[in-house]
Amino acid sequence: MSNRMKKNVYMTGYLPLFSIILFSCGFAIHLERLVIKKLKYFGVYQGMLELFESHVIHLSVGFCLFLLFFMVFAALKLLSDALTHLSMFFFSKDTEGILLQQGKSGGWFFFGGGMLAIVLNHSIFLMFIVFIAASLIYFFYFLLKIGSSLSTAGIIGMVFMHLFFWTGFGLLVVYTVLRLYNAFVASIT
Repeated sequence: MSNRMKKNVYMTGYLPLFSIILFSCGFAIHLERLVIKKLKYFGVYQGMLELFESHVIHLSVGFCLFLLFFMVFAALKLLSDALTHLSMFFFSKDTEGILLQQGKSGGWFFFGGGMLAIVLNHSIFLMFIVFIAASLIYFFYFLLKIGSSLSTAGIIGMVFMHLFFWTGFGLLVVYTVLRLYNAFVASIT
């Protein structure tokens, strides 16, 4: 039975979901404390206590933040999978998905990173570093696992495709957030 479980490729199918849950919990716990502190600072929390009990407010804010981060991380996983499949289409000769299966075991890096994010929930910066590190380690592990089946040009193409996409995506998100922040500040003054 244990040999069968070790060889079954579906045993690690739950890792992406649990990884997303763990990272979402870590970020939500940190931001829930920050939101509650800001609500107290602005005097809104006291008014909320007249309607709800303290633990209900904490759970509601935490759950809403968890859902927000869950959607963000699920969307990032969807983008990552689509980009990986697209890069495999362009740069590998594998048409049956065998190379993708070889790299799936790298999901343990995200799972470990998610558990570390729960432990480090006191610092959003450390959790962000853990997420980036888990992503990079997974990507290089994936390249290492499939590298023998790709040409040198294929590996370089795959690396640059991911690098250009994620850099462009990150810059677009930062630009959009800054534009929204500037518009918000301009509307206040």
